[in-house]
Amino acid sequence: MEITDKQQLTLSRIQFIADVSQAAQCSPSEYLIALSLISDLAAQELPEHDYQAVYYSADEQHSR
Repeated sequence: MEITDKQQLTLSRIQFIADVSQAAQCSPSEYLIALSLISDLAAQELPEHDYQAVYYSADEQHSR
């Protein structure tokens, strides 16, 4: 499976979990489970947990 196909599949799974958890009448503990699943799936796609590639500092935001 190509990297882009794997990323698309992972993003589709994340979207599905998010959509279902929003539409369902979830308890707070069920929301935590959904967020945990989303976090686990996203962590698989972030190389070495490089959060700096996803988030930028507030200082950079002002310069944009």
